[in-house]
Amino acid sequence: MDPGYTSCNEDSQRFNDPTLYRSLVGALLYLAVNARPNLSLSVGMLWRKVSEPNHMDWGAAKRVLQYLSVTKDWRLKFGPDEGWCLRCFSDSDWAGERRTRRSTTGFIFFYGSGPISRISKGQSSVALSSLEAEYNALSLACQETVWLRRLLTELGEPEEKATIIYEDNQGCLSFATSERTSGRVKHIDTKRHYVRELVEQKVIKLVYRPTNEMVADALTKPLGPTEVQKFVNQVGLKL
Repeated sequence: MDPGYTSCNEDSQRFNDPTLYRSLVGALLYLAVNARPNLSLSVGMLWRKVSEPNHMDWGAAKRVLQYLSVTKDWRLKFGPDEGWCLRCFSDSDWAGERRTRRSTTGFIFFYGSGPISRISKGQSSVALSSLEAEYNALSLACQETVWLRRLLTELGEPEEKATIIYEDNQGCLSFATSERTSGRVKHIDTKRHYVRELVEQKVIKLVYRPTNEMVADALTKPLGPTEVQKFVNQVGLKL
């Protein structure tokens, strides 16, 4: 996805065949969900415009197709890595959606060396700070953690240790464990108590990860070719 897609998209003329656009984005969505995590953000952004696509959206969709034609032989590789355990990377941009100023949640779960669950979606409300946007993403990642741990238990592979969730916002990590509540963040206090409870129960363990090492960064905003290739390597897409 062109990093400038969101900033100039609104000035384009309406696309005259929205059904064709929806068909293409639907096919790309199938690929993104089942085999190509590197398409998650692009398809998520294109999906937001299925009701009224314009020519800029259609051009962006064809750009994804061109990328796929070059990388059609890439496959996801799974292995034990340093052991079969569940871990997560959680991130969010802040007010990245130019039209609504809503943030985008992105997280990705690995089991061993391979990605098994990921999301890249717009948040349901406008976040008033980067801390709130990050915490919305973290709360959603925690819910997914609980579900995945239950699933692994049913499959006979229970997680004995707390699931590590990597986060690149120091304020978010401090807020999750702090007893103090500021009036400016009181409206997200319920989510904080939920996350803190999981930490106390040793269901999750929050660990800081610098932004340049944050895998989920590519699920929150369009990045340049170097960063996209780095994400591809991190999730194990190879020839």
